[in-house]
Amino acid sequence: LSIIKNLKSKFASNKIELKLFKTTQKKLNLWNRLRFPPIELMGFKADLLHCPDYLIPPNLNKIIVLTIHDLAFIRFPQFNFDWFIKKYTKEVKRNARLAKKIVADSKSTKDDIIKFFKIDPQKIEVIYLASDTIFKKLPETRIDRNILKKYGIDKKYILSVGTIEPRKNYPTLIKAFNYIKHNNNDFNYRLVIVGRTGWKSETTYRERELSPYKDDILFIGRVSDKDLVQIYNQAEIFVYPSLFEGFGLPPMEAMSCGLPVIASDSSSLKEVVG
Repeated sequence: LSIIKNLKSKFASNKIELKLFKTTQKKLNLWNRLRFPPIELMGFKADLLHCPDYLIPPNLNKIIVLTIHDLAFIRFPQFNFDWFIKKYTKEVKRNARLAKKIVADSKSTKDDIIKFFKIDPQKIEVIYLASDTIFKKLPETRIDRNILKKYGIDKKYILSVGTIEPRKNYPTLIKAFNYIKHNNNDFNYRLVIVGRTGWKSETTYRERELSPYKDDILFIGRVSDKDLVQIYNQAEIFVYPSLFEGFGLPPMEAMSCGLPVIASDSSSLKEVVG
């Protein structure tokens, strides 16, 4: 919504309209299954239709731009549910063929689209993401120590940010933290992980409970961007052990805040961090 508002304010002469259609998940599922009615019959007409997240609604438009962020559900089926893999593989493959142009977040994602969907490379454009301008290195006068107290962070810390799910590889990070703590008595740091709980997160939380240093491993959940900027700026280092990313915004946000980054040498992360 903020993007639309910015466009309306900066390009008022273009008469950009914002339309919201209220619905329910049940109606959306039925709509997508029947592929009717097209959005044009609901009052939505456009010269070009951009679908920013895999799916294309029923429509009559011949010029469709589709953004595909990643194909993690195909790359790592063991990290997803069977119903999800079947549903999205079918839908995204169909939509990739239907679209006039595809936007990929990285060359890694583009390569996957070509490999798994047999799409003409000329049809795919790589457009990299960017961190929000709020993520930047703060001067000392703007550092707020109370933000850390709010989340129980009371000493130097190693930071990681991302949804708690298998693909993020947090058990490996916790094991590495355990190893360093065990072999270095002077290593007086916490491991702070920011992010909501996703699917199949049980292994990550179990690894934390099994750690002899579990009191130094903090899961603080999802936080506001305003707080996250402070947490980035006050960390010692950022670690991102993810097994696969379509892009990987957290490492970019961390770098934007002047934080040293260690990331896995996989998928798009070589493009973002490398």
